[in-house]
Amino acid sequence: MINYKVIIPLVIGIFVWQGVADAASISSRVRILESKISKQNFKIKQSMGINSLQSAKVDKSLVKIKALEKKVNRLLKSSKKAKIKAGRLDKRYAYP
Repeated sequence: MINYKVIIPLVIGIFVWQGVADAASISSRVRILESKISKQNFKIKQSMGINSLQSAKVDKSLVKIKALEKKVNRLLKSSKKAKIKAGRLDKRYAYP
Protein backbone atom coordinates (compact mmCIF):
# COMPACT_ATOMS: atom_id res chain seq x y z
CA MET A 1 0.00 0.00 0.00
CA ILE A 2 0.90 3.61 -0.36
CA ASN A 3 2.62 5.10 2.62
CA TYR A 4 0.84 8.43 3.11
CA LYS A 5 3.19 9.47 5.91
CA VAL A 6 6.01 9.77 3.36
CA ILE A 7 4.16 10.93 0.25
CA ILE A 8 2.23 13.85 1.81
CA PRO A 9 5.28 15.54 3.37
CA LEU A 10 7.20 14.88 0.13
CA VAL A 11 4.56 16.62 -2.00
CA ILE A 12 4.31 19.50 0.47
CA GLY A 13 8.10 19.76 0.51
CA ILE A 14 8.21 19.90 -3.29
CA PHE A 15 5.69 22.76 -3.36
CA VAL A 16 7.57 24.64 -0.64
CA TRP A 17 10.90 24.05 -2.40
CA GLN A 18 9.38 25.36 -5.66
CA GLY A 19 8.29 28.55 -3.89
CA VAL A 20 11.76 29.00 -2.42
CA ALA A 21 13.33 28.49 -5.84
CA ASP A 22 10.96 31.04 -7.39
CA ALA A 23 11.78 33.57 -4.68
CA ALA A 24 15.50 33.01 -5.15
CA SER A 25 15.10 33.45 -8.89
CA ILE A 26 13.20 36.69 -8.40
CA SER A 27 15.73 38.04 -5.93
CA SER A 28 18.64 37.25 -8.26
CA ARG A 29 16.84 39.02 -11.10
CA VAL A 30 16.27 42.01 -8.87
CA ARG A 31 19.96 42.13 -7.93
CA ILE A 32 20.97 41.94 -11.59
CA LEU A 33 18.59 44.76 -12.49
CA GLU A 34 19.80 46.87 -9.56
CA SER A 35 23.40 46.49 -10.68
CA LYS A 36 22.45 47.48 -14.23
CA ILE A 37 20.56 50.50 -12.94
CA SER A 38 23.47 51.60 -10.78
CA LYS A 39 25.87 51.31 -13.75
CA GLN A 40 23.52 53.34 -15.93
CA ASN A 41 23.10 55.92 -13.16
CA PHE A 42 26.88 56.28 -12.91
CA LYS A 43 27.21 56.71 -16.68
CA ILE A 44 24.41 59.29 -16.74
CA LYS A 45 25.97 61.33 -13.94
CA GLN A 46 29.37 61.14 -15.63
CA SER A 47 27.95 62.29 -18.97
CA MET A 48 26.05 65.11 -17.26
CA GLY A 49 29.29 66.30 -15.65
CA ILE A 50 31.11 66.21 -18.97
CA ASN A 51 28.23 68.00 -20.64
CA SER A 52 28.24 70.77 -18.04
CA LEU A 53 32.01 71.24 -18.46
CA GLN A 54 31.62 71.47 -22.22
CA SER A 55 28.80 73.97 -21.95
CA ALA A 56 30.94 76.10 -19.62
CA LYS A 57 33.76 76.05 -22.18
CA VAL A 58 31.33 77.02 -24.93
CA ASP A 59 30.02 79.92 -22.85
CA LYS A 60 33.56 81.19 -22.22
CA SER A 61 34.35 80.93 -25.91
CA LEU A 62 31.19 82.84 -26.82
CA VAL A 63 32.16 85.63 -24.45
CA LYS A 64 35.59 85.85 -26.11
CA ILE A 65 34.03 85.86 -29.58
CA LYS A 66 31.62 88.66 -28.64
CA ALA A 67 34.51 90.72 -27.26
CA LEU A 68 36.42 90.23 -30.51
CA GLU A 69 33.36 91.21 -32.54
CA LYS A 70 33.08 94.43 -30.55
CA LYS A 71 36.75 95.21 -31.21
CA VAL A 72 36.32 94.55 -34.93
CA ASN A 73 33.25 96.76 -35.05
CA ARG A 74 35.14 99.55 -33.28
CA LEU A 75 38.03 99.23 -35.73
CA LEU A 76 35.66 99.31 -38.69
CA LYS A 77 33.94 102.42 -37.36
CA SER A 78 37.24 104.14 -36.72
CA SER A 79 38.49 103.25 -40.21
CA LYS A 80 35.28 104.62 -41.76
CA LYS A 81 35.69 107.83 -39.77
CA ALA A 82 39.29 108.09 -40.94
CA LYS A 83 38.21 107.62 -44.56
CA ILE A 84 35.53 110.27 -44.18
CA LYS A 85 38.05 112.69 -42.67
CA ALA A 86 40.52 111.91 -45.42
CA GLY A 87 37.81 112.48 -48.02
CA ARG A 88 37.14 115.96 -46.63
CA LEU A 89 40.71 117.10 -47.19
CA ASP A 90 41.48 119.21 -50.18
CA LYS A 91 42.92 116.84 -52.69
CA ARG A 92 43.52 119.35 -55.41
CA TYR A 93 46.91 119.11 -56.94
CA ALA A 94 48.46 121.84 -58.93
CA TYR A 95 51.28 121.24 -61.34
CA PRO A 96 54.03 123.82 -61.20
